[in-house]
Amino acid sequence: MSFLGIEAAKAPAGMRSRRFLAFLLDACVVAALSFLLYRFTGQPDFFAVRDAMDAMDAAGGQDAALTAAFVSAFNKAYGLLMLLALCYEILLQLVTNGSTVGKLVMGLQVVPVNSSRGRPLQYLLLCVRSTVKLASLYLFQGIPFIICCLTIFTNSECRTGFDMAVKCRTVPRAKKQGTNS
Repeated sequence: MSFLGIEAAKAPAGMRSRRFLAFLLDACVVAALSFLLYRFTGQPDFFAVRDAMDAMDAAGGQDAALTAAFVSAFNKAYGLLMLLALCYEILLQLVTNGSTVGKLVMGLQVVPVNSSRGRPLQYLLLCVRSTVKLASLYLFQGIPFIICCLTIFTNSECRTGFDMAVKCRTVPRAKKQGTNS
């Protein structure tokens, strides 16, 4: 299969769609957490961002002070949202051994390529993976994030750029052996 002249690698059936759905579920969870945080603390205040944008638009975009107020409000709200997303992803991956809510629902888990890594190193690399992922969204307006996500189509393990950076991969979650009742 080819997309934009790039030949897509064969991948396990449904893996790419499961990763995408896990990402969407996690985005919904972060949005809900953001709303709860706003209800209790008043931050991140995207309503203030909208008000600042409306004021800037009403002035025709010619008022430098209003433009600066809008940029400041947006940077503050977006920065807090990214910090919330980072904490969510890191904490859940550490607690669930490599999964977030979206990955758990979709039956996925982030594991090291080298299975002989010790648990402390794996946890550190999960933190680095999440930081690289969200820093690319925050610092560079998402362009590196999009490129990293497009790499899913170029390899048979469906690894993103941030997976490759820390030598890990997302795989179907191992089924726990339990008692049959």
